[in-house]
Amino acid sequence: MNLYYIHLGLDYYDYIESNNELRYEFQQHTNFIDDYFSKAIRKHKYRTDGTYNMISVSTTEFELKSTKLQGFGDVIGVNLPFDRNRYEKMKGTEDCSYYLELLEEGFKKASEFKEIPLETLLNIIEEFKQGGCKNEWVHKKKRFKEDDLEVVLTCQFTTNYFQLVATINQISTKKEVVRGVLIRTEVGVSIHEGMYKDVLVKDDEILITDKSDSPRIRINKAKIFDGVLDYLVMGDKEIVEMLSYQI
Repeated sequence: MNLYYIHLGLDYYDYIESNNELRYEFQQHTNFIDDYFSKAIRKHKYRTDGTYNMISVSTTEFELKSTKLQGFGDVIGVNLPFDRNRYEKMKGTEDCSYYLELLEEGFKKASEFKEIPLETLLNIIEEFKQGGCKNEWVHKKKRFKEDDLEVVLTCQFTTNYFQLVATINQISTKKEVVRGVLIRTEVGVSIHEGMYKDVLVKDDEILITDKSDSPRIRINKAKIFDGVLDYLVMGDKEIVEMLSYQI
């Protein structure tokens, strides 16, 4: 069993009834950190002792619980005090220092209970800081030689939003022709997950498909060479109508 997940949030049981709105809000703002650290630790393929595949750092304003191996989901649960005033001051900004301090303290506390890759986890924190606390990755890069175009889809996942950025280059000149944000959503993996998958060129359009392989974004191919990113994000109803017409 490998260490596969890292999680930071407010204690579920302390807040699910007393203040679930705050719990959900905090989770939204830390979701990009969960995503980054979980992906980062998986690359190291750290093999645990077989009793856990996740480290969960939970914060609370109530009585602290002991660090323990939880009986569900193979999780090491670490409980830390929550400073709501500090959270409120940084909420809505790009500052994520408090979240990283909680992770560092949580990792160190977990290492007292179980053997974990502490040095690796602390290094990931430093790498994240040095990278400007950005969770960005190239989702798709495709070249369409007949159209003299290269399309690059980049995901930018922050504490306040997620966005999908398209960069379209001309292959023959090796120059960027146009760049722009295609999708911008609230934070939370479940909100944007599945909205984008592949890139296709069909007739006079560049199509961005979703997880069901249906066209989600339609880009005017001709206007690209004029430096204009002219696109339409289709809703579910529009997709159904378009597919029905094609059939």
